[in-house]
Amino acid sequence: MKKNIIFVIKTNQEYIRFTGKELKENEPLLNSFFESVSSVYIPLLNMLEKLDSKQSCKFALVFTPALLNLLSNHEIQNTYVEYLDKKLLLGKSELKRCSKDSALVKNINEIITKTEQLKSDFVNKYKKDLISKYNEYYQGGRIELLATCATDIFMPHYPDMPEVISAQIETGLHAFRSAFSQNPDGFWIPELGYTKGIEKIIRGYSYLYTIVDARSVLLSTTMPENGIFYPVRTDNSLVIFANDPELHDELFGSEGVVNDPVFRNINKDIGFDLPIKNLSAFFKEGDARYSTGFQYYNKMFNEDKKGIYDEKEAVEKVRQYARDFIAKKAELLTKASKAVKKIDFVNLVCTFDADLLLKNWSEGIYFLEEAFNCAEASDLKVTTCNQLLEKQFVLDKVVPYYSSCEGEGYGENLLSNKNCWMMRYIRKASERMVDLADRFPNDTGLKTRLLNMAAIELMIAQSSGLLKMIENEEFPEYASKRFKQSISAFTSVFDSLGSNTVSTEWLTTLEIKDNIFPWMNYRIFSKKK
Repeated sequence: MKKNIIFVIKTNQEYIRFTGKELKENEPLLNSFFESVSSVYIPLLNMLEKLDSKQSCKFALVFTPALLNLLSNHEIQNTYVEYLDKKLLLGKSELKRCSKDSALVKNINEIITKTEQLKSDFVNKYKKDLISKYNEYYQGGRIELLATCATDIFMPHYPDMPEVISAQIETGLHAFRSAFSQNPDGFWIPELGYTKGIEKIIRGYSYLYTIVDARSVLLSTTMPENGIFYPVRTDNSLVIFANDPELHDELFGSEGVVNDPVFRNINKDIGFDLPIKNLSAFFKEGDARYSTGFQYYNKMFNEDKKGIYDEKEAVEKVRQYARDFIAKKAELLTKASKAVKKIDFVNLVCTFDADLLLKNWSEGIYFLEEAFNCAEASDLKVTTCNQLLEKQFVLDKVVPYYSSCEGEGYGENLLSNKNCWMMRYIRKASERMVDLADRFPNDTGLKTRLLNMAAIELMIAQSSGLLKMIENEEFPEYASKRFKQSISAFTSVFDSLGSNTVSTEWLTTLEIKDNIFPWMNYRIFSKKK
């Protein structure tokens, strides 16, 4: 019996304004995005190049529309190069400051070398256009790409608003087609937030499969005979794959792999620890502090023991963890293959958050690469979900249970005492948007621009990423401000349509600031007949 392991990496990115004064105001957010480019998107392409000869090693990626928008923007691309140049200047000043400490100098030189390589790869190898390179691998069948919603909307918050869910899915599909020029087979449910009925909308856009949290399958009305180790389907034959429920705790839990003391301590960054005068290459007086990428210590760091980071030791350790990880998954699939009945394969879907796996775990890319190498050498086949759809219309039927990969499995952190105040504004704006789409079905000119802008602002406000920022206290001030900006802009459009007056200057400025969906058509919010 064939044993398949599937790797799916979900990227994260909120839309960031980067025009005019917003470029400076949102510098910490842009810095975080540039860190993602450096630690996720370029390294993944480099890994694909290394694994190019291993055609059986495939994985899936989920690009959010906001990420596609930022990666394809020429101004952002040039600003990223400037960011790398600033980092190299900071590295030179750090070499002078730490010249008497050989262990620190070694770390600094390693960071400088990596930064120089990143710049060379981005400018020379990929011509600043990472999306085209990913598309090349996609067209060649080396990776699978899943589409998702326009923003990371948590669908269980809108079970009574199919127009809202449909608009999010349709906009996400259009963003995908604009970037990759073909229809995807798979759909990624944001936060794996399944609620009854969304399968009808997803399947209505010709998607063949989606992925849900294991609870959705295991607690379904009809328990599938083969558990999470074989795909199932809904009544309308949308294929359902369940994720590996143990993976998150194994790697990222309180006792997970990432807590090994030899790994880099990303919280000990000179951007927070040094006086501002030592960081003049990166910051100006009065700037907000944020990560620089210069981190010299491992997780053993404390007041008594510095714990200087040793990359060679860390990489060797993480590769051993990867070997153990694959061996454990192979053993699990072997046990599953003996327990299941009347099927020709078993599968295990490993879903990774790109931030946890690669951005916040410096050694994560080595883990992923070694996992592919070990799987290649074992009896596991590394594949993608769309390769396992041959029996789509004869799979067991289930009615999945409400579940999510957020919180304790039900997304309760997305409606907590910290962020619940946002929901009444989102719900009211959503109701109004559906009403506006039906009230102005055939308008053109200025009204159309207003309505399209209202749709964009609503979708930005609906993103669960803003809810999580506030809940996790990561850029909470930005999230609150960004949310209020979008709701305020939406309300201004609503009021302008009611009074039949609008400032074209205000509208034009907003269109420039929030140009994430320039092809938006507000009519996607119309009630379906």
